[in-house]
Amino acid sequence: ALLALISGLVWMAVGCFLMPLGFKLLLQEAPGPILQALAPYLGGTQQVALLFVALGLFVGYMKGRHVLSKSAVKGIARLKTLPNPCSLAKIYSVKYYILLAAMIGLGMSIKFFGVPNDIRGFVDVAIGAALIQGAMVYIQFAIRSWQKVDA
Repeated sequence: ALLALISGLVWMAVGCFLMPLGFKLLLQEAPGPILQALAPYLGGTQQVALLFVALGLFVGYMKGRHVLSKSAVKGIARLKTLPNPCSLAKIYSVKYYILLAAMIGLGMSIKFFGVPNDIRGFVDVAIGAALIQGAMVYIQFAIRSWQKVDA
């Protein structure tokens, strides 16, 4: 249960880092080309930015609920097979660490290649929301496990 909690907290921390970054890119930074193009039709760049935030939260929720939660359930099943105690490095499989490195590389390349703020902000909000949703699966498992022990 402790490893599941740690994993959930890691996902939660990354999600809580990405979402505000996305909010800032959408709401406070210079508007990107999509926001500018839609602004005359939707009442201004702030309204379009809020629409992007809402869509990002919805997409992230759906991805978290239907994709990352399944990944978390698989991760929990894997954690249950590990010996107790276990090193933190073994929380995830090698395949997962490769995927994590690729995702970090993708995030860095989006910034490096100058992807507009509106797209970056939307992606950050969506991924942040998805990670927070997925983190809850790990955290709820840990809490339920400790409740069973106490009962």
